[in-house]
Amino acid sequence: MSTIGPGTTHRTTPDPLTPHRVPAPHRRAWRWLVGIVAALTVFGAGTAAGVYWASRTGTPEAEGIPTTTASASTTSGPSTTSAPSAAAPATATASATSTGAVRAIPVYYVADVAGGPRLYREFHSLPLLDGSPALTAVTEMLRGAPVDQDYASPWPKTVTVRSVTVSGDLATVDLSGFVAVGAAYEVASVQQLVYTVTAADPSVTRVRLLVNGAVPVSGHVDWSKPVTRASALDTQAFVWILAPEQGATVASPVTVSVYGTGWEGNVPLTVYQGQRVVASTHVTTMMGGFAEAHTTIQLPPGTYELRAYTDNGRDSTLQLWDTKTFSVR
Repeated sequence: MSTIGPGTTHRTTPDPLTPHRVPAPHRRAWRWLVGIVAALTVFGAGTAAGVYWASRTGTPEAEGIPTTTASASTTSGPSTTSAPSAAAPATATASATSTGAVRAIPVYYVADVAGGPRLYREFHSLPLLDGSPALTAVTEMLRGAPVDQDYASPWPKTVTVRSVTVSGDLATVDLSGFVAVGAAYEVASVQQLVYTVTAADPSVTRVRLLVNGAVPVSGHVDWSKPVTRASALDTQAFVWILAPEQGATVASPVTVSVYGTGWEGNVPLTVYQGQRVVASTHVTTMMGGFAEAHTTIQLPPGTYELRAYTDNGRDSTLQLWDTKTFSVR
């Protein structure tokens, strides 16, 4: 699975409910992180404490698996490619034309993991539409395809962008249709839109959603007011692999970068070749918040899959959050 990755220019961005692929017994560990003190309200507007139960015991690495030495460093947040802020109110429409300027545009997608929808991010290299990063990002979110096939968009492919207007910190996004999914995925879809717009245009902190010029009709949530980003701990996946990217060909030693959170910040990493584990290590991110961490792994030429986990803070049970398939030349 390529990532959503916050981080380096990550060019990766279910039908909406399609779950992660599970081609082998170890492919996905669908257990929820039972180490969170209070159950996180999925995509709630409040902030999550991110506190875990009990201390970890044991090691996430299987006995006999060779390990590598992780010289990881953390940062306060994922590395990003920033977009210019709108200096004045601007409107871009669905009939927009490309300006020819290609930018790395952040696009958020949804995956069903840990028992519910979570957001992952990819960066897509795209020409700007009408010079608007927000319009470009929303259009790609609706019409484009994620590089990582474990990610998807719950929005129907028939939905198009009628207009995107930015005024101060408010973006008004008018679409031709709305999602028709359950409550959790409807909220996830709106947060997908909000995260995408606010990442593409950092001047925006609130998004007013319209459908054909009116408030969306929903049987679950009142969308009449502008929406802000929900807590990252409630909304984002707990671990994203930033590098190597999905499908990349890289040199050894392989640079591995992740962005995440976990019990004591611990993110176990395992490299598979087919069904065989060929390397195992871990990096340290942040507990109760998100941070970026890095390490390197020596691998001979071949094709591999990198898997990134968190444990539950109680019995070292692992939850798989992200995978990347890559080759070493």
